[in-house]
Amino acid sequence: MNRKQSTGMLHLIVLIFGFTGILGKLISLDAERLVFWRVLLGGALVMLWLLIRGKIVRFSPKVWIQVAIVGCVAAAHWLAFFGSIKVSNVSVALATLASTPLFVSFLEPLIYRRKMDWREAILGIVILLGLAVLLFGPTSENGQSPLQSSDYYLGIGLALISAFLAAVFSTLNGILVRNHDSANLTRVELLSAAGVLAVLFLVSGDGWQWSYWAIPQSDWLWLGLLATLATAFAFLMSIEVMRKLTPFTTAVAINMEPVYAIVLAAWIFGKDEHMGPWFYLGTAIIVGAVFVDAWIKRKGRIKS
Repeated sequence: MNRKQSTGMLHLIVLIFGFTGILGKLISLDAERLVFWRVLLGGALVMLWLLIRGKIVRFSPKVWIQVAIVGCVAAAHWLAFFGSIKVSNVSVALATLASTPLFVSFLEPLIYRRKMDWREAILGIVILLGLAVLLFGPTSENGQSPLQSSDYYLGIGLALISAFLAAVFSTLNGILVRNHDSANLTRVELLSAAGVLAVLFLVSGDGWQWSYWAIPQSDWLWLGLLATLATAFAFLMSIEVMRKLTPFTTAVAINMEPVYAIVLAAWIFGKDEHMGPWFYLGTAIIVGAVFVDAWIKRKGRIKS
């Protein structure tokens, strides 16, 4: 693919990522089993792709454990993310998840042992302001709301946990990908997460019932799309396009995920996703801050 084709593919991938939340809403399985099947099927597809290409890489026991732990962090992130969608809606989950850079701005200096950039501190303050605006509640102009206040705030809480775990995952994965093949990292991360979840299901006692593992017929299509299109395909194609594009182009496209998701959710689910003016103002502040941060960092790279 050339640069223009790669840019178009990147936006398609981000649109698919945004569609992930909608699939989570359409799938009737609870968040725990939804994530299990996502990581199991997605990991199996990535492994099949690597086997066909003869690209399977074996990790040492020490590295394997590190990768498995990071995979479990990713699974926990998805558990909180889909849990937020189940109790609230797609808009609440994606708008709050856009606060991930807030946590990254604090985690990266700690893990990489560097000073915090003043721009990252300002970004964090602005995102906190956006989150504070979100807390004014979901009530619309006519005084109605698609959500009860308790569900709204629980959804925000779970999405904040998801955002924190996403920041932990991306930071730790950024260290691993320096020395290891990203596709093989994903294979081990996803399948390890599936194994840990399966053990937890058995320990809880639910996993000993065959019905617990069954997938409702109505979920097969959506779960299949989640595993193939939104997990295996999106990840593998993202590796290809990022080889052609600048970090700024990639960052801007990725920042469009909550925008795509909120628009799609409103179109598909209608009134269930129509939030109040405070919600959209808070979302605009958070997403806008991330866009401005990407632009400032790009200007800094150009000057240097």
